[in-house]
Amino acid sequence: MKLYLKNPVVLMLFCLMAGMFMTVSFLETPTKFQVEGITLSTALGLGKLMFGISTKIQGLLLALILIFMYISRKSYTQTDCIMISVLVFILILEQFWMLPVLDARVDSISSGLLLPDTPLHDYFIYAETAKAVALVLAIILQFKTHPNEY
Repeated sequence: MKLYLKNPVVLMLFCLMAGMFMTVSFLETPTKFQVEGITLSTALGLGKLMFGISTKIQGLLLALILIFMYISRKSYTQTDCIMISVLVFILILEQFWMLPVLDARVDSISSGLLLPDTPLHDYFIYAETAKAVALVLAIILQFKTHPNEY
């Protein structure tokens, strides 16, 4: 079975986004807490910085993906649109709700305040996991079996 690409630029952007996102979320984040001598305040500050930058880059990549999907819109199905909508929705939730609240907690903890646990951190982990699954599915959906398949 021969596979065809809907749009190679969209595939490249999805792969770039997935690689960057998964490196920050699933490799850098847990690893920094393993570094000998790093303080909790420093690790949290680094996480705040990295997730802020990562989310902005993901937003830029999703905007570019949407532009290139629009250019070759005849190649995309309703499933593709649902997948990109899920990614945009998760990113908006993170950027405008979860990260600002978690960033404020980082600032409070770094200034020495003891705060009660919050389920928001767990929700953020669930959102990141859902985003990883959606990205993998979006990458798979970039392939089709027939050159004229829409």
